[in-house]
Amino acid sequence: MRISITEKIAGRLDDESLDRALRQLRELGYVVLESVFPEGWIPDFLQQYLGEAGRQYGDQWPKTHGGISSPMCKPFLDPLVIQNPFAMQILSSALGEDFFAYLPYGSNTAWPGSPVQHIHRDSGHLFPDTPYVLPMSTAVVNIPLVDFSQENGATEVWPASHLIADAQTEQKLSLEARVKELPSVRVIMPAGSVVVRDMRCWHRGMPNRTAQPRPMLALVYFRKFHHLPNDATTFRRSIDPGIWDQFSEPVQHIYRFNQPLNCS
Repeated sequence: MRISITEKIAGRLDDESLDRALRQLRELGYVVLESVFPEGWIPDFLQQYLGEAGRQYGDQWPKTHGGISSPMCKPFLDPLVIQNPFAMQILSSALGEDFFAYLPYGSNTAWPGSPVQHIHRDSGHLFPDTPYVLPMSTAVVNIPLVDFSQENGATEVWPASHLIADAQTEQKLSLEARVKELPSVRVIMPAGSVVVRDMRCWHRGMPNRTAQPRPMLALVYFRKFHHLPNDATTFRRSIDPGIWDQFSEPVQHIYRFNQPLNCS
């Protein structure tokens, strides 16, 4: 989807665009909003990302699909990333107003020389033994930091695959076997786009045949029932109190299960 200049200035979709985005998310399993970030923002962030990748990986990039874990400090905690207004508008309608997320978030990078990834989904159905498909309960927001192309490994996605129930006769089959007669698309998009995807959607990373990394941020959001009162702190990590205090109330609510401590 391309959004209008008026929508970019306002930082929100109009009613018609929102309805279209929600329909694509519901029917296809994902929606792409093209080039929503301000000019110059993505190149600056990309430089920070690659600098952090150097600290986490050293001088040798892995020849695979991976990424970095975001540091708990600026600019990785920019509201445009952790509370992107377009993504939040879509998620508020799709997951309910009380959805939440954990910090730090991750990323998906096709490093130069990376191979074809196996077909997978990031989460399964809530009730996999039934033939019924329930509304989305987990979503990932992706932000590409470079233009995605065939050459650098644009993600391959199977539209509407989130609506395929796991019949017992099919559970023993690999997804590679199940997609043989299903059409797929490559998510070709410019840097600074915003993707909202149902995490049940089948997809895979593709080979990066260029000399440059193909990085994409990945932030996961949950319906409120996914967090139990005494849940383990698997994804929890503390936020510096000074940064936490700069968050708006909506941001603090989304990341309410992260307790502020010192940022290292």
